[in-house]
Amino acid sequence: MQPFLVVVDSTEPHERLVREAGRVAAATGTPLVLLSWLTEDRLEEDTDTLQAMKDALQTSFETNDARELAAQFVRETANEEFTNIGDSVEYDVITIVADESDLADEVLRVAEERGCGHIYVAGRQRSPTGKALFGDTAQRVILNFDGLVTVLTE
Repeated sequence: MQPFLVVVDSTEPHERLVREAGRVAAATGTPLVLLSWLTEDRLEEDTDTLQAMKDALQTSFETNDARELAAQFVRETANEEFTNIGDSVEYDVITIVADESDLADEVLRVAEERGCGHIYVAGRQRSPTGKALFGDTAQRVILNFDGLVTVLTE
């Protein structure tokens, strides 16, 4: 069965998205690819924050890599969301660095590389003018993915 791709960040709608995708995956025996993403600015901020915390606490973390911390956060979120699902959910975590304007292209690239047949993505409310001017990741994925797309809105 083709895996489902779930685009995840640290917001509550994304936790719900992981939970809903996990329920369908458990019921169908489909593996998940959980795609965590950071912007370049966020990567630099998180790396700087990790270093400052390490210095202040005079300790070390298991990793100094913000990408790995993002992946660890997604794994923890998935494990928490999947605990109430009877069957186990098989999943991999991938972390990418991309600007929001490039996110749809990166989602589509990962979906193709992993052979995904379904993408789960969170959408947000935007005016038609805002969509026209700034684009919308969910909309671009829907229009350009040759498979099923589930969009969760608030």
